[in-house]
Amino acid sequence: MTVFFNGRLWVSPATMSVVDDTAMANRNLSVGNVVALIGRAGGGEPNKALRFGNPSQAIETLRSGELLTAVLKAFDPSSQTGGPAEVVAVRVNPALQSLLTLEDAAANNVISLKSTDYGLHTNQIKVKVESGSVVGKKVTTDFGLAYYSEDNIHRNAFSIAYVGAGAATISVTNSTVSLKVDAAAVATIALADYPTVQQLVDRINVIADFTADVLDGNGNQEALNGLDSLTDQAVTGTPYTVTANLQAIVDWINSTSEGFVTATREANAGAVPANIGYTYLSGGSDGVVTNAEWQNAFTTLQTVDVQWVVPVSGDSSIHAMADTHVAFMSNVGRMERRAIVGMVSGTTDDAAIDAAKAINSDRTSLVHLGFYDYDANGKLVLMEPYILAALLAGAFSGVNPGTALTNKTIKVRGLERDLRNPTDTDQLINGGVLCVENTNSGFKVVKSISTWLVNDNYNRVEVSTGVATDFVARNVRQALDVLRGERGNPITLSRAVSIAESTLRELARPEPQGLGVIVGDVANPAYKNIVASLEGDVLRVEFQCSPVIPVNYIPVTIFAVPYSGTATAA
Repeated sequence: MTVFFNGRLWVSPATMSVVDDTAMANRNLSVGNVVALIGRAGGGEPNKALRFGNPSQAIETLRSGELLTAVLKAFDPSSQTGGPAEVVAVRVNPALQSLLTLEDAAANNVISLKSTDYGLHTNQIKVKVESGSVVGKKVTTDFGLAYYSEDNIHRNAFSIAYVGAGAATISVTNSTVSLKVDAAAVATIALADYPTVQQLVDRINVIADFTADVLDGNGNQEALNGLDSLTDQAVTGTPYTVTANLQAIVDWINSTSEGFVTATREANAGAVPANIGYTYLSGGSDGVVTNAEWQNAFTTLQTVDVQWVVPVSGDSSIHAMADTHVAFMSNVGRMERRAIVGMVSGTTDDAAIDAAKAINSDRTSLVHLGFYDYDANGKLVLMEPYILAALLAGAFSGVNPGTALTNKTIKVRGLERDLRNPTDTDQLINGGVLCVENTNSGFKVVKSISTWLVNDNYNRVEVSTGVATDFVARNVRQALDVLRGERGNPITLSRAVSIAESTLRELARPEPQGLGVIVGDVANPAYKNIVASLEGDVLRVEFQCSPVIPVNYIPVTIFAVPYSGTATAA
């Protein structure tokens, strides 16, 4: 008699157990609400998703440029909605790092320096190498009003002595250590086989009449490509100290103690750099931005989980890229997202309507008015509509999915021009333009819509309803993905229904305890008719739900009736 249990055939009698933790799966929602901005900046690594949790981080990294301005506006879009917890930024300029090569006393290249940041400003970094006040070297890196400096940079790796008859020497390269006695080779040690100082010392100590000791706790330091070079250095009698001063300088520059440059030890280098006065790095540039760089940035965002995308540009070709990107990611990429694009200042209402018609997408909104606000110098300036797009995306990212920006205030000091409501706003809304207005109670979004003109479906036109639908689709899809690869049987069907129901229940939980992206009541529940069916290797799940729709119109009917009554004399 045998039994098959938990993936194993049991022959010998035993008491077995297994824990089924499928019911312990985390049912919390896992999709975020993050905004990503693409644009030009004065700092930061190009074409990389840079994440910022607060404005000061963005200022430190991006330094200047429209991308930084957009990020700052996204962080503080509205007193009514709050701001996002995180903003992702992609620097579109193909900036280059600045460089400097340090040479030893024989003019051999020993250390290649490269700026940690990218761009023209990195050419202002300068480096000085001096003799240490006691030992080794003193290295200083300087940028603007800040500097890093370290004195007495050195590393005593190990000591070695020969106590036998004759005269012994040691030679060191980046790859070997050679020992001789009376000019005759005793041992050639390949450092690839003994890459650390401790391993090298242990190897030396088994050679007759040679003794070695690790110094200053440096046993774990690299011996391979880590020691200073030596040629036939005498080690008879008195112990000689083998150093790793060059590597110590490289390691200090690459440590958290220095932040302007990184260092690479040159191939075959074995001596410390010669002393030099302040010498500037060179070669840093901001690069020339073409549509290819913009496309590369959108490609970078394909691997980043964001829900809002804003190109910080008024170029219609870039807007088309953004719309293509969000459409691709929402369908093929299965990472639903939406874009908000902005025109350039001076755009007329008619030009904005034409631009919206050209986009005509349920996943892209368009704004056309610039706004006034204070720049970094405290000067009131007109900021471009695409900066307003970033501000609005930040507002959407700072509220629960499914919340409309309609009638929400935004933090601006004035608009490029005031629209007449309804004379101007009606035409703009009918034309697919997301417009803002100046009201007595603040600057507000008139109606948060997409550029979709094909029909009046709420999930196509109303951005918030579309977002709510996206949020439902992705959360249910991700929750059910745990069943992919499972056995197709009635238990799996039941699990599919259970997973879908628990996810939808969480999505329907009203604010503030939940998101409330789908809504309902006892008579008309937020979701119903969950059905799972299995045909071959296809598990289908269907259900009905009601994504939240914003209240845009409030008709008030007043029934006026004539007064009737009687009066009598007292």
